[in-house]
Amino acid sequence: MDIKKFAIQIVLLLVVAFGAMILSFNISLLGGLFPAFNTSKSFPSTQIKVGQAVVKVEVADTPEERGRGLGGRNSLATDSGMLFVFSESQKQRFWMKGMKIPVDMIFIDKGRVVDILKNVPPPSPNQSDQTLLIYEPVAPADMVLETNAGFADSFGIRTGDSVYLLK
Repeated sequence: MDIKKFAIQIVLLLVVAFGAMILSFNISLLGGLFPAFNTSKSFPSTQIKVGQAVVKVEVADTPEERGRGLGGRNSLATDSGMLFVFSESQKQRFWMKGMKIPVDMIFIDKGRVVDILKNVPPPSPNQSDQTLLIYEPVAPADMVLETNAGFADSFGIRTGDSVYLLK
């Protein structure tokens, strides 16, 4: 056997072994690469009050949780939503990759509603990522609440409404 081929095989074996070791210590990386390996399916939850509506929210406050969001869900309870929490206020941009249901996006900054995008539709089946629309608010936000489409109108939620953490 040629020494050069043997050295290349050893290097490749070490790279694969090292990569497997890193992934085994950080299993959350697998969830990002392969959805079937997603081991943390549940989000922390709490309740918030937005306007006069009380909403049970799942909190997505890490990049992995925000990336997963509500994607893949077939439904959402009428009094529920997902609260995306960011470390700083900016024009948070969203797309609907993996979404199966239409949503209202309620953009919040420093405890006040700053914008509402209503009835945002899911993408068409087999729509390519390159053609997905990007949604962003008119003002910077440090949180975004996604609820079922029609939620904002049903509960009369308006720009300027206060948002409170209940528990």
